[in-house]
Amino acid sequence: MRSIDIQQSDEPMVRRYEYEDSSLVVADVGSAEGATVDVVDGTAVVVVPGNEGDRQYEIDLPSEGAKAVMRNGVVTVEIER
Repeated sequence: MRSIDIQQSDEPMVRRYEYEDSSLVVADVGSAEGATVDVVDGTAVVVVPGNEGDRQYEIDLPSEGAKAVMRNGVVTVEIER
């Protein structure tokens, strides 16, 4: 059996998915309770509370008119074209 080292990072894993009529930006920010997401001026702002203070992440979006939701530590931003 071969072992694989997995590096931990404080930065969320972000992926973009392109579809004909929309794009999705998906980020895994962990399962912290009380995490929030808001879309402000073409940027998704994610705030994750922690023992050492809040962590804030900003995800640049390709256009205005995005909707963001967070479920179980995963942020999903839908951008309609």
